[in-house]
Amino acid sequence: MKMKNKLLILGYGYTAQILAASLDSSKWIIYGTSRSKTNDPYCSIINYAKPEIQKALESSTHILVSIAPNENGDVIYQDFQDIIAHSKYIKWIGYLSSTVVYGNHDGAWVDETTTTKPEGKRGIQRLLAENQWINFGKKEKKAVNVFRLSGIYGKDRNALKQVSLEKARSINKPKQVFSRIHVEDTANIIKSAMQHFSRSAIYNLADDYPCSSIEVNNYAASLLKTTPPKIIDYEAADLPEMAKEFYKSNRRISNQKIKNELGINLIYPTYKEGILKLFKDRHY
Repeated sequence: MKMKNKLLILGYGYTAQILAASLDSSKWIIYGTSRSKTNDPYCSIINYAKPEIQKALESSTHILVSIAPNENGDVIYQDFQDIIAHSKYIKWIGYLSSTVVYGNHDGAWVDETTTTKPEGKRGIQRLLAENQWINFGKKEKKAVNVFRLSGIYGKDRNALKQVSLEKARSINKPKQVFSRIHVEDTANIIKSAMQHFSRSAIYNLADDYPCSSIEVNNYAASLLKTTPPKIIDYEAADLPEMAKEFYKSNRRISNQKIKNELGINLIYPTYKEGILKLFKDRHY
């Protein structure tokens, strides 16, 4: 009888929960750390404590790291690299990163070969964590996949909800665009990489259509039949520091690699398909 794969998710958050729900329970055993969840139908929740994590690592075949880094890089790498290196069973490591590592490219297209030049603290820490895992994979001969995520949206996290709550902000900064990805597509891409590939790689996760947040908010408002958010000029907007950092970078994220190497056909190739489905399902 074939043994089940065992996936340990370190940081069982929004994306990880969708991934866990999509995996075949007859083939996968899933454990995860979470500060908020105590019960989950798809994942056995464990405490973020070294003894429990160490025990789970010793029998895991796959690891997905979804925890924000600190000034020293990835916290899982810092605390458990030796255990992971000596594991007899671990054959795949996934790290959820961010396209923030690219920095500003003045609206140009970027792919996985583009030079990374993060400017803010978040991007610098993300890139450090990426490099730790990439170098670890090379040294220990373990497959490491780094997933550079664009802005994730989906059930309960979308422009429909923000517009309906009058919390959406339409900031006008000429030629500024953002890339985004639906959480279901995100889970599908990770699952494909996890199940079918055993080599190290970096993947951008984005849909086909980068555009301004104004366009997305206006579309959401049209579906809700409500007045779209007032457009505010960037120079006049009173933005928190994280949002200012967000608007300093302008780039279009290419997704050709996930299509060419993983055979991905996006469920939601643009925000319109994604927002419309969320609207029809009342998931906002």
